[in-house]
Order: sequence, then C-alpha cells, then structure tokens
Amino acid sequence: MIKSLFFCFLFFLLGWQSLAQAQQSQVNIGFDAGISLNEFYQQQFPAGFGASIKGLLTAGSTGQWSITGNYLYFPIDSSIPLANGENLSLHVVPVLAGYRLNFKPFFLEPQLGGALFVNRFKNSPDTYSERQVEFAFAVEMGYRLQQVEFSLRYQHAGPSPFHLGLLGIRAAYVLALGGY
Repeated sequence: MIKSLFFCFLFFLLGWQSLAQAQQSQVNIGFDAGISLNEFYQQQFPAGFGASIKGLLTAGSTGQWSITGNYLYFPIDSSIPLANGENLSLHVVPVLAGYRLNFKPFFLEPQLGGALFVNRFKNSPDTYSERQVEFAFAVEMGYRLQQVEFSLRYQHAGPSPFHLGLLGIRAAYVLALGGY
C-alpha cells in the first residue's frame, strides 16, 4: 500500500511538471537524513534516512505553495539485542502542505499534514506490520544554490509521549524551474 501511494504521488507531481512550466513552479527530488529527538524513539531508532519529492507552485513574488512527500527509514539501533532472524524497523511517510517564504537565496517553509507510521516486525519466517496515521507539522529552513537546495527541518508527528520529534537535513535537486 505504501509503495502504491508513493508512486501515485510521484506520477501526480511528474504530471504536474508540465503545468509547473506555465505556472512558474518547480518540482525537486531530495535525499533526507534525520535524528530522533525524543527519548522514546531515540533509544530504539536514533537515526534514519530516506527520500523526498516536493512540488512548489508560485504564489506572488515572494512565496510558493508546497506539497512534500517523504519516505524515512529508521533501522533499530544495532546495540539492542535481538534473537537470530528477528528485525524491527520504523518507516515514516509524511505528506505535508505548506507555504514557502523566499528570501533569496534563503527560504523558510512551515508545513502541516499527516504521517503514516509503519512498525515492521520480522521474526523468521513471519513478518507483520502495524500502521497508524498521525497529525504532523514541520518547519524547514534552507538555502538555494542554482538547481540545488540544502535545508534543515524540525518535524513533529504523533501525540505525546510517543511522538516523533525529528531534526532532519535535506539535499535536493530542482527538476523543473521557473520564476524563483
């Protein structure tokens, strides 16, 4: 299900690329990495990595509407002892909408949306997953250099005390460009 949602979202944004040319917009694809900030996740899943895709639609001279889809994979901390053949991982799929304020070459982007949490348990030969959708928000600050963006993001998803507070970095390449 996660793969089909991701591919639907990807095709939507790639199809939007043709509209983006006329609307002075952009689509970018990036690599994400992050560290958990709260104690609950930090002990089990201290760091993760993944990919993201972002669409931006120009809204005025200094702003852009955004929609961002990420996939983040958090493997279990290697210091946690597990039985032979067992594995545990956390997969987070946030989809966030926001508004980017451009201060060329810097930007600030608050975002709201939801995140799908998937806890995957593998106990040879069986594998099963637990899924839940949670409210999420993020604030991203970044720097744009030609066709490349670098950003730092704080992301929060889920209710306390089991929320995921995440400090992430992102490097992205801009595929479609106009009117930045």
